[in-house]
Amino acid sequence: MNLLRLNIWRKCILGGFVVALALMFTIDWGYHFHIGHVVRLFVGAAAFWLAVDRL
Repeated sequence: MNLLRLNIWRKCILGGFVVALALMFTIDWGYHFHIGHVVRLFVGAAAFWLAVDRL
């Protein structure tokens, strides 16, 4: 995948996914995050990615 050829919406989705993933495990929220949360975050990002295809 060539990241330079992605449109702005897809760059925002990828950037938001990476930032959310990093914040999920670096900030102490008082809750134990695990791989299930990462999977849900990925599924949400993938669904939003598909919704952007409709634009």
